Amino acid sequence: MRLLPVQVSGAPMAEEVPLEVLTVGGARVSFASGTDVDYVARLVAALRRAAC
Repeated sequence: MRLLPVQVSGAPMAEEVPLEVLTVGGARVSFASGTDVDYVARLVAALRRAAC
């Protein structure tokens, strides 16, 4: 599995913060707070395979 580079913001955390993924193609995908990060990782990996 290849890891994606991420940038961490210094913004204060709110109670419900959505998880956002910026794809290599520039699409921003938002997920609800509490979404299983393993699911997001599998989805991003599938998107990357489909783009090749």
